[in-house]
Amino acid sequence: MASADGRQSEAVIEFAARLFAAFGYDGTYLQGIAEATGHDLAWMHDTFGDKRNLYLAVLERAAQAERAVAEDALAVFPTGDPAEIASAMYALVDRYLEFCLAHPQVPALWVHRWLGDAADIPDVEEKYAAPLIERTREALLSAARAGIIDNHVDLDLMVRTLIWSIYGLLYGEAVTQPEESPSADPETLRRYRAHLHQLVDRMLKLPGA
Repeated sequence: MASADGRQSEAVIEFAARLFAAFGYDGTYLQGIAEATGHDLAWMHDTFGDKRNLYLAVLERAAQAERAVAEDALAVFPTGDPAEIASAMYALVDRYLEFCLAHPQVPALWVHRWLGDAADIPDVEEKYAAPLIERTREALLSAARAGIIDNHVDLDLMVRTLIWSIYGLLYGEAVTQPEESPSADPETLRRYRAHLHQLVDRMLKLPGA
């Protein structure tokens, strides 16, 4: 059973994730997080150190959740049958889309980062984002070596393209009515899932896809 201090720390990390997602690292202040969560700055410093450490704790928690989604989808990844590879990749992108819809603060954190947020904290992408991309790339590499996937496909950029596309749906140009969120429109999500599957087919160039 988690201790009271552990539960309090987790609650602060969860709340801080929402603030960092809404206002970015640069627009969020430790004092505000402390006041909103019922703590004083002394407790915050004792528990997390400073805003930077709290931000990294938020990213670590987000990365763990993302990795869990990927590991679940990639645990038994086919390497020899094109239809099974396509099906496994469909499942992966569907689950990642569902994860982002259920946890919108995670893609929002990365969108802020892409716009220059927390520029004074280096190597964030390498530590928290790259392992997920590398895990997916490695799962596909055996199929590429076997000649099932076109060996001219840049698997790193292929995985990144799928992530960029999902983040673009959530935070880029709207594809629904202006007053609606894409996540609230079942028809938009149906179209978008079909589009993601088509992207997988086209980029991997699987035989028969």
